[in-house]
Parts: sequence; C-alpha cells; structure tokens
Amino acid sequence: MASLSVLLGPDKGRVFELSDEAPQLIGRGSPTVGLTDSSVSRRHAELRRENGRWVLADLRSSNGTFVNYKRIDAPVILRPGDRVRMGSTLMLWNDHPPPRAREAGGVDLAGLDAAGRTLDVSMLASLPSNDDSAILASPAAADAVRAWRVMSQLADAIGSLGSPDELVERVMDILLEEVPVVRGFILMRPADGGDFAVRVVRYRNPEDAHDPITTSRTIVDHVVSNRAGVLCSNALSDERFSGRRRSGSLQAFVLRSVICAPILSRDDVLGVIHLDCPMSTHIYTEDQLRLVTAIGRMAGLAIENARLVSQRLETARLAATGQTVAALSHAIKNILHGMRGGADVVEMGLARQQLATIDQGWQIVLRNVERIYTLTLNMLAYAKEREPRLELAQLNAVVKEALAGLARRAADKSVTIIEDLEEPFPAVPIDVGGIEQVVLNIVGNAIDAVARSSGVIRVRTHYDAARHAVELTIGDNGPGIAPEQLPHLFEPFKSTKGHAGTGLGLAVARKIVEEHGGQLELQCEPGQGTLARVRIPVQSGTADSGETLAPPSRPPAGGEGWR
Repeated sequence: MASLSVLLGPDKGRVFELSDEAPQLIGRGSPTVGLTDSSVSRRHAELRRENGRWVLADLRSSNGTFVNYKRIDAPVILRPGDRVRMGSTLMLWNDHPPPRAREAGGVDLAGLDAAGRTLDVSMLASLPSNDDSAILASPAAADAVRAWRVMSQLADAIGSLGSPDELVERVMDILLEEVPVVRGFILMRPADGGDFAVRVVRYRNPEDAHDPITTSRTIVDHVVSNRAGVLCSNALSDERFSGRRRSGSLQAFVLRSVICAPILSRDDVLGVIHLDCPMSTHIYTEDQLRLVTAIGRMAGLAIENARLVSQRLETARLAATGQTVAALSHAIKNILHGMRGGADVVEMGLARQQLATIDQGWQIVLRNVERIYTLTLNMLAYAKEREPRLELAQLNAVVKEALAGLARRAADKSVTIIEDLEEPFPAVPIDVGGIEQVVLNIVGNAIDAVARSSGVIRVRTHYDAARHAVELTIGDNGPGIAPEQLPHLFEPFKSTKGHAGTGLGLAVARKIVEEHGGQLELQCEPGQGTLARVRIPVQSGTADSGETLAPPSRPPAGGEGWR
C-alpha cells in the first residue's frame, strides 16, 4: 500500500495511507491527506494511479510542489524514497507492492543451504531496481557531492585569499553558485566591536539589486544569542519565535524560506550569513542548513586567522619602524657630535686667530657632512624600490670617479688603493649613479676595516665575454669577518663597526646590484681580509670600447643618477 510519511512540518510524524481508488487530493481541505500547514493550499496537489504507477500533479498551488527538492510543473511519476515538499511540510513517499502468492512446487530458499541449516540474514539496506533508480544518485548522495565541492572551493579560497573582505566576497559567491539563493548577504561585526553591518550582498536576478536590504532582526538576534544556525520555512509558525509573531520583521518573511547561520570563531560571532528565497521557488532543507553552518564555522576561523596575521604584521612593522628610528637617531647623533666638535675647534681657532686650528676644525666638519650625506643617500636607496636608469657607460670611469671621492678619506688613514682596471673595457648598460654608490659603500667599508698606514685595498674590473657579464672585485688586507657575523652582514642596521657604522652600506649595495639583476658575494676569513665580488649580467648589447660615456659630475652618486 502506498503512503506519505510526514518528516517535517506541523504534521510531523503522521502517516497518510492511500487507496488505489479515485485520485487523492492533498491539501488543507483534503479528507484523505489533510495537512494543517498554513503554507499549503486547500487544493495543493493530486495523486492518481496510472498504469500501475502513482503520479503526482500540482494544482496551481501558491507555493508550489517539490519532488526531491525540484519544483514540478508537470505530473511526475513517484518512486519509493522520493521526498515531496509542500510549503513547510516535507513528506516521504512509500509504495510497497502487495505480496504475491507462492506457486506450488516452488523452491524454499532456506533449503539451498548445503549444510541443511537455516540462514540467518540481516537486511542492511535496499535499493529499488526499477527504471533508473539503480544507476542514478540518490538526493542524499547528490547533496553529499555538492557539500564536498563547496567545502573544497572554500578551502581553496582560504588558502589563496589574504584579507577577510576578499574571503567574505568569495564565500557569498560560492553560496550563490551551489545553493538555491534568490538573495543572500553577510553581516559582519568590525574587528574592534560595534554593530553588525552588511558587508556583501548578492542577488540571483541583477534587476533586484536596487531593492532595499531587509532582514528579520528577530532571526538574526536568535542566531547571535544561541550561536546556532536556523532554518525557517514559515517564521510565524516557528515555535522559536512564538513570542514575537507580531514582529514586523517576521511579517516580511511569512512566505520565504530562510537560512541564517553564524560566522563563528571559537565562541565569538564575527558575522551572520543570511540566505532566503520565496517558498514558491525553493524550500531549504536541514542538509543545506548544516552545510551553510559548516561554511560559517570555517569562514569564521579563516577570518580570525587573517586578522591575527594582520595584527602580527602590524606589530612587526611597528617594531621595525622603532628599530629603524632608534638606529638612525643613534647614527645621526654621532655625526652631529662630530660636527659639533669640529665647530668648536673652528670657533676656538677664530677666537685665537689661528688658521691652522680653523682648518683642522673645518676638516672635521666636512668629514661629518660627508657621513650624513652618505647616510641620507643610503636611506633613500634602501627605502624605495627603484628601477635602474640604464645607459651605456664605461665601468672603469665610474669606478675611478667613486675612488676619487674616497681619496681624502683613504689619505687621512694612510690607506693604499690599487686600481687594477681591465683595458680595453666595453661600454655596458648600467645605472651610473647606482654602481658608483655600490663602489662608495664597499670601498668605504674596506677603508674602515683595514689598519692605519698598512691597509691595502685592490679594486679590479673584468668583462666576461663568454657569460656576457661584468665583474667588480674589491679586496682588502683587513682582519676579515668573524663567522658568527656572516649571516647578518646584509641585514640593515647590523654593523660590525660599533658606533662608527649605520649598517646600511652593504644592504644598500646588494639591493642596487640585485636591481641590476646581479649578485653581490663576500668571501672572508678571520685574519685573511675580505673579498667582495659584484657580478652584473649585460642585459643589452655592449658598445665598442671607444664609445664611452663619462659618469655625471659630482654631487656624489645616488642623487639624480639613481632614481
């Protein structure tokens, strides 16, 4: 005998058994299948038997009839296990054929046991094999595949998107693709607290995008306070909102199916997902509620994680800013002390009318002016990403110009600089100002490292025609670098010279070389000196060695030539 078992709705638990006689009316006015659901029409649908099969037809009901969650517009044949939805009532269709009489002389299946024992069989599951039911996926299987696809897309979004705003947008797009949504939006609470605000809105029909966004505050409050998702097919008949049935926000959702789920991180409600559609189009299921609730949980954890990462980056940025300010303040203070000392010597010479004393003090001032100028250039070079201004120029001429700027500094310490520059040398595309600053920084460090009077620095250039690259090597006979200091050589504000250095020289030099597409390497051992090797690939054609461009006249490199 065929029957309809009510799974959800006001008549939950009732079973309507059907006879094979006249067509069976389903609705609030039916004597055989009478439902008390107010969202079901009086004459909602009709069941009739045709050629031994039951056929269900909708009778132009207000909210429509759904079989396996698909609205029917024409009569459909029911199969055992089909789910029939009308309004907020969900029913299960059962059709058990009458038992057939056993023919005389038939074989008793229990007698097929070779040992003569009766088999003890337990039926775990059954699958009707009529028509396509044996090869088509059941609604439950289809829902499981859809849920897996949704969670997979969400996991990909969490791994690829950075900001919480991007993630919320993607969550809404996934829901619109996979869930029957006429309108959906997500409310989010700011990270610093406050009221919920609409963050993203999606409409199935773009023409509806101009409609005002309305939602039931009663439903949202219930979700937030209970930290649980809700499914409403008829908000006025839902016992959870029985105390607020006259609420104006609920009146607007009388004939709408609604899913509302929290976006949770631990026990904090970060936001709310709200999906709705007219009951005449689709009625949401508990499986869809579970799916949206799971999405809210995953999205909440991802949003909280993104916020924590952002806070950590902000903390690191502030810490780096503080470290930079402290390091620069210390370096500038030392330079100013030197300038103040030189000014005092000049003032004393003026008071005594001693030109030698005035010149001595003035040289101190000049050295410190050069130091602060170099510090300023290094700060500008390190702070911003710059594209090198390439031009065909003679590397040897650039190196000579930089060494000329360091001649006084080397002479004050009685340091010998040997120029081993390959000749002839073709013109190559380089940023003149940038490469000059590299030479200034590396050779300047070497002057500070070697011993007074016995220090020797060798500067060598070479053009590697086979590899289309230029090489610049700068070696010294200083004390070398301790092994524990090697990993920190190129870190900004990490200096091996104590108060005398800023720690920007090598960091800026490597940055400029890498912006040329090259490499800067250091070879050093304690007591064996240091060798800096700069290798820059030639990115475009070279010119004849006679075609040279002189480097720009000073002011020193790093000004207009390096942008």
